[in-house]
Amino acid sequence: MSQNRYYSKKDYKGDYSAFGTAAVFIVVGILSLVFRRYGIEFIGLAYWGYWLFIPAFFTIIGAIGHLDSDRRMRSSVLLGVQNRGDSSVKLETLAEETGIKPKNVLRVLVDLRNAGQIKYRYDTGSGEIIIGETIKYEKAPEFEEPISQKQYDVIYPSGEVNFCPYCGHKTSASMQFCENCGSKLA
Repeated sequence: MSQNRYYSKKDYKGDYSAFGTAAVFIVVGILSLVFRRYGIEFIGLAYWGYWLFIPAFFTIIGAIGHLDSDRRMRSSVLLGVQNRGDSSVKLETLAEETGIKPKNVLRVLVDLRNAGQIKYRYDTGSGEIIIGETIKYEKAPEFEEPISQKQYDVIYPSGEVNFCPYCGHKTSASMQFCENCGSKLA
């Protein structure tokens, strides 16, 4: 992989948690104004809490920027996938064409699949993305939650398990890549 490729410097967030943080700042700011109005003394909130409106404003501005960036990334990946029709593509190729880091392309693909906008699976031998094919997620009964590679090596020292350690999808010994999440298994 070439080291001098241009990728977007922004990361794909895919969530709205910043709006929740801003909402907490706003609620505390409003409480401080109420406490000030009625003379309620609670950890001095009436004297400093209204300042939280400032970080709330900037948090909302940042969250809107992330939403716009995420929307652009989803549009770019969706267009890149739709232009290929029912074919296969390597993750690195799709990342290079869209100008988005491969790790962000993976997250966008999952969000688009979960939203029903695209269908794809990973080739279990090469790890290529096969566009237009669906996959039925089958959680292995012994899978509990994602674990780190270090924990995985301790729990399963032989490496012979019948599920993906990252997403829990049932696998077979011949698979080198998980067909659900594309993680390298071997």
